[in-house]
Amino acid sequence: MRIILHYPDDTPAGYVEFDGKTSKVYNEKRELIFEVEGFFPPKPRKVNYEWIDKVLEEGLPDARKRFILYVASRYLVNVKGLSEEEAIKKLEEFYYKKGGGKVYESWLKSVIKGVKNKGLLPWTLKRIEERDKEMYMLISKVLNNQA
Repeated sequence: MRIILHYPDDTPAGYVEFDGKTSKVYNEKRELIFEVEGFFPPKPRKVNYEWIDKVLEEGLPDARKRFILYVASRYLVNVKGLSEEEAIKKLEEFYYKKGGGKVYESWLKSVIKGVKNKGLLPWTLKRIEERDKEMYMLISKVLNNQA
């Protein structure tokens, strides 16, 4: 299989040949630029965010502010596309579902503005497991209906 690559102005930039195992990328002068295993360019993966909706619906007994900061705010604003007001309302509902404490609207606004301006995406479960084992355990309990 051969795919022709184009620059943004639609001039040919080269081509890719795929033999079933590797892809070879050539420039417009037919010089080999690089070779990769598998198909190039890679096909985009669909990301599963259903688990975030479940945690937002069920709530967490602890690690709620970290979940808001690294997962929920990013998901609601940059994936679901909610307005700042809608996102704040959802985050407050989530925060007060389980446990006490106080979450300030000014903090939520600041978090939402930051993730929106930077276009940050939510952490994956794998990243949470690597960086915050306590939060990962709490999320796992919710996802396994043990909360």
